[in-house]
Amino acid sequence: MSIHQPAAGPATGRRTHHPKKVTASVLAGAMLVVALAPLAAQPANAELVSFAPVTTADSDGFPDWYSDGNVRLKLCVDAAEGCLAELPFPDQPISYPGNFPGEAFWFAAEAAGGNLGLYEAALEAAHTGEEAAPGTQIAFSRLRFRLTGLVNGADYTISHPYGVHTFRAGHNTARPNDINMTIDEGVCGTPCDFNQAKTAFLGDYGGIGSTAPFIRQTNAPAGALGSIAAPGPITGAPSGFNYVEVVGPNAGGPGVNVLRVSTFAIQGVIDSSVDGAPSTPDLAVASDSGRSNTDNITNVNTPTFTGTATPGSIVELLAGTRVLGSTTATAEGSYSITVSNATNAANVLADGANRVTARTPAAGTTSELVSGALALTVDRTAPAATLTSTPSNPSADTTPAFTFTGEASATFECQLLPSNATWRACTSPHTYDQQLTGNFTFNVRATDVAGNTGANATYGWRIGSATTTPPPPPAGTAEQKDMNGDGNPDLVARDSGGNLYLYPSTAAGGFGTRVLIGSGWGSMNAILQPGDFSGDGRSDIMARDTSGRLWLYTGTGTGRINGGALIGTGWSGMNALITPGDFNGDNRADLLARSTTGALYLYPGNGASGFGTRTQPGSGWGGFTAILSTGDFSGDNRSDVIARNSSGALFLYTGTGTGRLNAGAQIGTGWNGFTMTGTGAWGTANTSSDLVARDGTGRLYAYNGSGTGSFAGARTQIGTGWGGFTIAP
Repeated sequence: MSIHQPAAGPATGRRTHHPKKVTASVLAGAMLVVALAPLAAQPANAELVSFAPVTTADSDGFPDWYSDGNVRLKLCVDAAEGCLAELPFPDQPISYPGNFPGEAFWFAAEAAGGNLGLYEAALEAAHTGEEAAPGTQIAFSRLRFRLTGLVNGADYTISHPYGVHTFRAGHNTARPNDINMTIDEGVCGTPCDFNQAKTAFLGDYGGIGSTAPFIRQTNAPAGALGSIAAPGPITGAPSGFNYVEVVGPNAGGPGVNVLRVSTFAIQGVIDSSVDGAPSTPDLAVASDSGRSNTDNITNVNTPTFTGTATPGSIVELLAGTRVLGSTTATAEGSYSITVSNATNAANVLADGANRVTARTPAAGTTSELVSGALALTVDRTAPAATLTSTPSNPSADTTPAFTFTGEASATFECQLLPSNATWRACTSPHTYDQQLTGNFTFNVRATDVAGNTGANATYGWRIGSATTTPPPPPAGTAEQKDMNGDGNPDLVARDSGGNLYLYPSTAAGGFGTRVLIGSGWGSMNAILQPGDFSGDGRSDIMARDTSGRLWLYTGTGTGRINGGALIGTGWSGMNALITPGDFNGDNRADLLARSTTGALYLYPGNGASGFGTRTQPGSGWGGFTAILSTGDFSGDNRSDVIARNSSGALFLYTGTGTGRLNAGAQIGTGWNGFTMTGTGAWGTANTSSDLVARDGTGRLYAYNGSGTGSFAGARTQIGTGWGGFTIAP
């Protein structure tokens, strides 16, 4: 446990401002920082934003001002402006070095009362000698704590505007009941690098690159942050403590263990000169995503920033010290910079808190003019919704209720399929009105302040008596299109409004009540029923959007589907997608795709929602106007492919069971004008794979397979009014 030794200087009372007392305290403070650290102290890594360039016109050799991004404070040496500094000859004009203080301040805040002899937080200018002299200028930030009347050997925790420190009383044996500590950071050498004081200003509030602002009195006079003559309450403490509180034995006097002082004398004279620095960057409305376009919380890590600058000047955009982009200000004095990672993948804003500034070179110097800092947060993490209570399964409760949670400030949307398919805003707990007997799926999703929407939290259950769900069929059999687990193949179709419906078939070859299982599917240009592609024993749905992205919607086994997961990109070059079930004999659902060159490719499923290495089982398929699969149509327990040419002739290509095809055999004519899908065994007439087709008038027919590669018996009409639907093959 490290304990500070007291710094040089008086133990109690208001600071004595005299050049001869400065050098000793500065050097002692610097040695203390190197040698020891206060108990529980945090490193002083928070930065100021900028300081004035030092030019030959600055006769005193100090920056004219330092800025915290909100205000610029001038180096105050004139007592008439309310400065702590004292001139050697107060009745004479200010001059350097003849009539200039040995120490002065850009900022100083002091508090005292009771056992607290002095608390000081300051940004100080000084000289290494006893008096002002060219070439001896230094700058640093300072924290000072002086307390009396304490218990020797006891620890005292001090909460203050710039942090929390703990010290032990009595290490100065000559004053066993005192604490006298000085912490100086950023002390530069000579010549002074004034950036050291900028980057070491008073505390760690988010790490290197973050800022610790100047505190101010709540009743500060115009042009200043406060007054040294009239102490008052303050605001703006980066630690959240707009006071000094000391906790420890007798801190407030005998038997009083808490001392709080809430009034401060503050020197901070605002510099109003124009320096030509760019304005503080403003996050463009289009880049400020989410609930508000003015809160500077976004999920965009390559946003656009705008501002003003000197016409024709170079403007660079920075996150900390990292340059994000640059431009030249327009003739009207504006700039716009979009962060881009086109040339550098790392050139984006980091997730989390960021502080962005703009800078431009200062004419005639090697320094830069820096804007104020814009604080913004990049949040690209989608929030999770978690269900905390659900109905039992099965349930007799016809008014189901759900409770759920998510990250703080997230909003929620709920959906109940099939009866309340539209996503609507909801809060937990959420109760639905009376529902009919049947199978239901509840979905809830969360959206955070930045606009990220998370995956659905899903619960499927049945209202009413339980039904026995048969085990799902093996991948590759004719029953691969069984979506609700009743052993019968089902149809999935999209209407002209983008709504996706499940049409469950019955054992007699008809349809049960259709179920709305999705909306917003108008952007999909291919919808497929691959069977169990995810490996969970339930039939799934696959879809390609207009951008060529391939999505998998895993089935629940109850006729519903979960939210989509992206499983591939770049599929726009395929003009036909076929789902033959297991095509290569590994008992996993596969995908066949035809390219624009007529090549037929096999994308073998890996049984876990992904693909293995593709192969090419065929070429010259460009002349076919329709390609589909019914699973095993020939009766040899191997998946086959059916294709129609431009003349309307239908051909069967039997599979080898190893990912290849045998030569085609014609099995029909006159099929132009039909839209076809392979369904598996439809109805009770047989157990062979069948074909379902829609004619030009919207009538739907079932064509029973013979089980040996041909059709058997007359077709059966199973529906009308299907003309406006896209049927998943």
